[in-house]
Amino acid sequence: MVSADSTKKNLRVLSVIQSNELLVRVNGVLDQSFPSQTEMTRVRLLEEAIALQAKVPSHFQLILIEQASPDQTVLQAVLEKSPSIMAVVFTASALVADQLLSLPVPPEVVGTNELEVSFLKVLKKGAIAGKLPEIRLADPDEFVSVSSPLLKTMVPLSADVFIKLGSSRYVCVFKKGAVLEESDLQKFVEYKKDQFFIKKEEMKSALDQRTQQLDSVAAQPEVSKEQAREQFNSVHGLLRDVVTQAGFTPETQALAKSCVTMTLKALGSKPKLSAILADLRKKEGGYIAAHSFMIGNLACAMAHSIGWSSSSTFFKLSLAAFLHDISFSQEDLSRVSTLNAAQMGSLSPEDLKLIRLHPVKAAEYSKQFPEIPSDVDLILLQHHERPDGTGFPRGLSGKLISPLSALFIMAQDLVHELMIKPDLNTDTFFRDRADGYQVGQFKKIHALLLSAKEHD
Repeated sequence: MVSADSTKKNLRVLSVIQSNELLVRVNGVLDQSFPSQTEMTRVRLLEEAIALQAKVPSHFQLILIEQASPDQTVLQAVLEKSPSIMAVVFTASALVADQLLSLPVPPEVVGTNELEVSFLKVLKKGAIAGKLPEIRLADPDEFVSVSSPLLKTMVPLSADVFIKLGSSRYVCVFKKGAVLEESDLQKFVEYKKDQFFIKKEEMKSALDQRTQQLDSVAAQPEVSKEQAREQFNSVHGLLRDVVTQAGFTPETQALAKSCVTMTLKALGSKPKLSAILADLRKKEGGYIAAHSFMIGNLACAMAHSIGWSSSSTFFKLSLAAFLHDISFSQEDLSRVSTLNAAQMGSLSPEDLKLIRLHPVKAAEYSKQFPEIPSDVDLILLQHHERPDGTGFPRGLSGKLISPLSALFIMAQDLVHELMIKPDLNTDTFFRDRADGYQVGQFKKIHALLLSAKEHD
């Protein structure tokens, strides 16, 4: 029945859609195109639609019909009853679509396989013709993009999820609370829609939900290394997506800290270098997340082996590992370890600038964290400096590099080699690097590592 206040709405819709799944997709397009402007009256049968049209003539502006059958007798009656109203028929059959377009009063036909794109075009056509209200253009700055693999880690969804159909066209495809399956995402990936969008204002609750999930994991009596790696990879990817678009907000800071806490729970208070190396050779996840996880774990294991085993030290090293490449959205940029390598590649001036300044950016991020030890920002600022002074961003002499920064750099060197040579012998690695580490804190740490290896 039509509500008494329907005249207050700008768009009045009559729906003859039986499928709840189809109705959700249709409503997603309507909600995005006409936010807070749509009143929908739903009936199940075409005969009910005819009766309602007779009861309230000229009330509806848009009629939506699901047509799975080639029998158009009753459908034709609906279309002839209100020829001035925009009628849209949804069908998955090409045969039915052809027959519909040949009717005396043809409706607009939308294929269900590409519903979001085609239906939006139909609504725009109706708005231009004056049959429908003007379509609202969304502000791209209202949204944060999330890749399809990461979206699967955010279930049940704590926010509506959209796809982008144009510079200012966003359509809701998954509602808040949904539990996504692989098949739910596959149809969008097939149409090259592997990026999804969440409104920035709703992303806060999504990040809070993810933080609560991690805190629950960390609160368990034991956290397996496999569990820690899986959680780390998904959270790191999610934060890279969010931070590069919306900055390091309190919500992203809380999630990063929870992820580090969870990782340290799995690592334990006495991580053995040999055991950590054996586990990290699996290299699961994208490059940035995988090598960040490896650096954090190896740096802590190296610190433990030389007697720097405080929980505070582990937290500093792990948080630095989590943040050091968080400003990169492109995997390839994080693979560059020296400026010479960057300049010899085919990188753009913008990419070269990103590489050169990302230690500074990471240090700035760390300073936004409340109650974080100052050592973390120093590690981040110095993590691409070199013992011989050829590093960046400041080209520091090895003697000016802090102890924790030196250890972090050495862990990063080891990880870089392990990513290239999974069967690398670490004893050989440290002995081959002896000459390069004979300066400042590097010399001291190197000697302690070799001594620890001899007594392991």
